[in-house]
Amino acid sequence: MAIAAIVLILKYVKTEKTLSMIMRIIGGVLFICILWNRISICVSHKNALLLIPDTFCGISSLILSLALLLGKRDNIVFHFICYLGFIGGLIVVVYPDFIGQASSIFYPDTISGLLHHSIMFYTILIMTITKYFVPTIKKWYALPLGLCCVMTLGIFEITVLDSNDAMQIFNPLLPDTIFTWWFCGILLLVFSYLVMVVFEYFNVWKKQSGSDNIKTETEEKTL
Repeated sequence: MAIAAIVLILKYVKTEKTLSMIMRIIGGVLFICILWNRISICVSHKNALLLIPDTFCGISSLILSLALLLGKRDNIVFHFICYLGFIGGLIVVVYPDFIGQASSIFYPDTISGLLHHSIMFYTILIMTITKYFVPTIKKWYALPLGLCCVMTLGIFEITVLDSNDAMQIFNPLLPDTIFTWWFCGILLLVFSYLVMVVFEYFNVWKKQSGSDNIKTETEEKTL
């Protein structure tokens, strides 16, 4: 279904206005899914304070949805949240470890979690393919600044809201492993900067190829 959506967008969406409208609609759907997930968690844990996301994926879905709804194409927020959200969404799409929290996959916490993770992942894919978000090393600073903000929120939730844990500050992503918040942060930075460099290289190469082709055509006409 996601692949079909990508194909249809690439084939039929020709204007900036239409693409922006589609992205805002997707942002609205993602916002509804993450809101549903947080409300479900509040109800199941009987704690209204859990409405504020306390995981990397939860905060990624919330920030991405708001950036799509309120922001413009390729805005600075994308250059932080798309990297964090892509990795988090990919992990859950491949290995949804929270499915076993209830006997049914339609348990509200479970199904809403699966939806917001998968929608976030495929949304970032669509954004990248349609160039609604274009990775570039020129905006490298957005990622570390954004991660600092997310970790500050985690500290706030632990110290002020009395949360047991937030943003994996106390517990690794995988129990009894090296995948702590700081280790995963280093991996994310390395991966993201590699992606930026690769995209930057191909963008420069594409521009140079286009310039060379124009130059060749001009020389041929002159001759």
